Amino acid sequence: MIALTERLQRRLRLRHEESVASTNSALLEEAEQGTEEGLVLLADRQTRGRGRQGRSWIAPGGCGLTFSILRRPPVAAAEAVRWTLLAGVASLEAIQGELAGAWLKWPNDLYFGDRKLGGILCERSDGGQPLRDALVVGLGMNLRAPPGGWPEELIHQATSLREELRGDMPEQLARGALFNRILERFLDHEDRLILDGPERLMHCYRTAIEPMLGREVVIERKGHPQAVKVVGVQDSGALEVLDGKGTRHAVVAGDVHLGSL
Repeated sequence: MIALTERLQRRLRLRHEESVASTNSALLEEAEQGTEEGLVLLADRQTRGRGRQGRSWIAPGGCGLTFSILRRPPVAAAEAVRWTLLAGVASLEAIQGELAGAWLKWPNDLYFGDRKLGGILCERSDGGQPLRDALVVGLGMNLRAPPGGWPEELIHQATSLREELRGDMPEQLARGALFNRILERFLDHEDRLILDGPERLMHCYRTAIEPMLGREVVIERKGHPQAVKVVGVQDSGALEVLDGKGTRHAVVAGDVHLGSL
C-alpha cells in the first residue's frame, strides 16, 4: 500500500483508488464542491485518462504512476501556466539521478531520447467564487510497457522507465518512492515560486528543456503545421522560435512535434 511520507502528510491528503475514469476529472469535481487544497488522488488504473487537446492517456493497471493534486495557489489566473512547468521540473528532478538523459519537451511532456515517458495536464476550476478557484495538476509516467507491448501507433513514440533502465529498477524509482519524490519536489518548487517569484523555477525549466534549444521542430496550431527553430523560453513560459524567414515568434499554445515537415 502506498503512503505519503510524514513530511508530506502534514500538507497533503492521499486518496488511493484502484480504478478511476480520470484523476483530473475527479479532482475538478472536488474543487467545484469547495474541497480544500492538498487532496492527492492516486489511481492504479485510469479508464478515460486525458492528455492535452482531448487526447487519451494509456494507464493500464500496474504499468504507470498516475495521480492528480488539488491546489489553490494565491495567484492570478494568468500565472496558472507556471504550475505546468513546475510539475514538469519536479517530475524530471525525481528521476534524473537514476535516468540521466531525461528531459522536458515544451510545454508539458517528459521525454527520454525522442520517446515520451510521461505527461502533465494542468486544469483550472473556477466555481465563480474566490474560495473555489483551483488548479488540478495531473501527472502520468510510464513505469513499464503495457502487457503485450505498446500499441502499433506508439511503438516509436512511447517509452517507460523499465525499458530505458533495461529492466533494472532501482529502489528510488519504485512506484511509491517515486510518487513521494515527485510530490516533495513539487511542494519545494511551489513554495519558492509563491514566496520568491518565478526566477528559480524558470532557470530550472530552461535547463530541463535544453535538448530542444537550437532544434528544428514543427509547431502545430489549429491544424496548421509550421517548421521552426527553438531558441528559448520567455519568463511567461511561452516558447521562442524562429520561422523560416528568421522572424522571432512567441508560441503560447500548440503542439510541438520533433522532426521536420
